[in-house]
Amino acid sequence: MTQRRWSLAALAFAPILALGACDQLGGIWERMTGGAGVEEPGPVPMDDVPLEARALSGAVQPQAEMAALLAPDPVLIAPGQILIGAQVERELSEAATDMGLASNFARAVRTEGVQALEQLPENVAAQLRTRAETEASAIASNAAQDTLRRLGINGEIRVSPGGVVTVDLTSGVSPTAYRRNKQGGQTAAEEGLPAAIEWSPTDRCPRIVSQGQLENDIALATRCAIQRLAASGQFEYVEPNYIADSGFTRPPRRDQPPAQQPPAQQPATQNPAPPQPTPIGGVPNDPLYALQWHYRATTGANASPGGAGFVTFWEAQQIGARSVRVAVLDTGLDLSHPDMRNAANVAAGIDLINNPERGGDGDGIDADANDAGDRCGATAENSYHGTHVAGTIGAAATNDRVGVAGGAWDVTVIPVRVLGRCGGELADIVSGIRWAAGIAPALTAGGEQVQNRAQADIINMSLTIQAPCPASMQAAIDAAVARNIVVVVAAGNKANRTALYAPANCNNVVVVGAGDARGGLAFYSNFGPEVDLIAPGGDVFADSDSDGRPDGVLSTRATQSGCYDPLNSSSTERCYYSFLQGTSMAAPHVSAALALLAAQSGLRGRDLENALFTRAMSPFPENFGEIECARSANATPIAAGSPTCARPAGRGRLDLALAARTP
Repeated sequence: MTQRRWSLAALAFAPILALGACDQLGGIWERMTGGAGVEEPGPVPMDDVPLEARALSGAVQPQAEMAALLAPDPVLIAPGQILIGAQVERELSEAATDMGLASNFARAVRTEGVQALEQLPENVAAQLRTRAETEASAIASNAAQDTLRRLGINGEIRVSPGGVVTVDLTSGVSPTAYRRNKQGGQTAAEEGLPAAIEWSPTDRCPRIVSQGQLENDIALATRCAIQRLAASGQFEYVEPNYIADSGFTRPPRRDQPPAQQPPAQQPATQNPAPPQPTPIGGVPNDPLYALQWHYRATTGANASPGGAGFVTFWEAQQIGARSVRVAVLDTGLDLSHPDMRNAANVAAGIDLINNPERGGDGDGIDADANDAGDRCGATAENSYHGTHVAGTIGAAATNDRVGVAGGAWDVTVIPVRVLGRCGGELADIVSGIRWAAGIAPALTAGGEQVQNRAQADIINMSLTIQAPCPASMQAAIDAAVARNIVVVVAAGNKANRTALYAPANCNNVVVVGAGDARGGLAFYSNFGPEVDLIAPGGDVFADSDSDGRPDGVLSTRATQSGCYDPLNSSSTERCYYSFLQGTSMAAPHVSAALALLAAQSGLRGRDLENALFTRAMSPFPENFGEIECARSANATPIAAGSPTCARPAGRGRLDLALAARTP
């Protein structure tokens, strides 16, 4: 992992192609790509596979959604919302003096800032930091209010634990010029949320601007407020509240199953037998494990060229430990899922979505991490993206004769809900990182503090913000890494440069690209020097092993969209498992691998990262990721004038089999 900083305009995070393929694939593929930009979907197309067999759940994607897979999207921000970082370090010395700390500690704080806190007893350091954050936040709030007053506009100012201040201008202006973003055939505003605003970091506030202009254009008001606040020099950072996306392309919503597929008897997975005690190691007995090619070894019996070698690790009697904790910042978990409701390793999490409308559960921040849905538009259904991601990490109860297997059977999974309806806000994601790291508590609407008293060892973020790395996010990541936490992120799915997508363009993160079942770079995966390694992400356009199923990653995800039960070969009203593809699916494989390595070796932080790269990664074959330049607008020629282009994707591919017997 390298240190990186970028200042680039961003494109939007790609949709993750969710389920199934499409008839007449060849022609559609040509129309999608225009003959350039991506690889062929694979040697075994899915158009010869019966429609109902392509996915365990969910509707087949409409052609229109497929055509938009690689199209750039606008950068979006929450309307009128600005994030301000209070100057906490500036207040540490004064707080130390006020608390009567010894002069040497006060001097150390003055010269070293937050690094000096390591010299103090933990309880004293926590008290000092809290006091400094409170004072710094009060100063930042007053300064922000003063700036808004000079602009002639009002705003609601909210202070979050940890010194992050959110300014909401929508309470003080009467915008009539929202630029609405169409999502799922319906604007976010029509769904009850304020419409997202298209944003360009290059736009500036006019030299002369009237109050009337500010009152009638919330985007202009936001831009001018940011420019004035940043120019004051009183804050650590000032930036818009970007909208993040899991990248999931939501299939059409159906309240009833399609007429041609009347519901049959309920699948056996809906009423599972109580889980049996988990034996140590071995091949799991979960009935759908046979379809999870991504856990297999790359060589030997029942091998898969694109597998990550988990089964070899399991066979070596290594399935993880509850003492290892993985936080999943996503849409939350479907806690009623039959493969999760009996999972003893799923810890109590938190819902950090501050806006009740975005949260969809009627309240704001609370200790309920259940996925209340992220539906965006009346024609789309909930993605349950976090349930799929967490299932791959290990939230799916494994070896219980139900459903699918998870990667790390016995590690603790902590759901942190930061993505809701129509995406998630940067402010909530930053709060999620800080909460998972045990740095700052969450503050509920009632003023109650919810503290994570057992910090995560690994944080997984299968999400993308459509911007250069925001300063608030970088600060939170840095603080987590300083506490010996590994932060794993998805590279993005636009077949483009990873440098354009946050958090993959942030420093101090492990960036994961996606591989397919054939061992190649997935056609949609972002690439570039920022990528550290690839892991199974899948390709639902192909069926390389000819099993009649797409080469997507199979994990937990409930849906009610006319689905198909693989256990009794019949249609059903509700299903619980899906094939998905994307770097969102690749990242949790790496998080699960890190958790297994942590349990095996006792390593944490940088040492754990190094173990991943040196012990659990196989090198790429020669010419890996190369493509004809005519087919990739974003790749780089390997030499001047060469018709072949390179798509660098890290140092190798995840292969846990290599580390099975070498703690």
